[in-house]
Amino acid sequence: MRSESRASLAGIALALRTLRALLGRMIEPREIVFAQGEKPRLAAPGALASGESLAACTRGTRCDEASADFSIAHAGPWAACAALRSGRIGLDIEMGTEPRIADWVVREAALKASGEGLRAFTEVKDLAMHAHRLHWRGEAWHVRRLGGFAGACACLVSTLELHEVETHKIELAELFGS
Repeated sequence: MRSESRASLAGIALALRTLRALLGRMIEPREIVFAQGEKPRLAAPGALASGESLAACTRGTRCDEASADFSIAHAGPWAACAALRSGRIGLDIEMGTEPRIADWVVREAALKASGEGLRAFTEVKDLAMHAHRLHWRGEAWHVRRLGGFAGACACLVSTLELHEVETHKIELAELFGS
């Protein structure tokens, strides 16, 4: 299995584990919707139980604005997931610690938080960033740079100010063993 595939599987496993802790219930893999050109998201509450098609959740709008949001990132040996009970969040990790990489992770995290993904790449060049906030497309976003990823830069961008960020290091055996 290619390392990129392993990293993607680790990210999904982390998302399931993180969302379970956040929401206090088991999250089934089929509850995560993967739509072309969009970040993964949870299916609308009740959509799976009622037999409703997931297609309604894959259009350009969110199914339930009050639902949890999450973001997955991986680079080099790192895989990570960030989640909020409400609001929007984006996470990015890139290998390297140069200033241009540190700048890029903020921009990619903003793309992920907005749900746009790389299709809005040309627009993200124009975002205005000041200290721990950025403004893009008429919205204010909070920026939180993360440590703990040796040899890499990592950043969270969210609609909510994050006063605390809880991190857990998990061995792959533990991640896939439970």
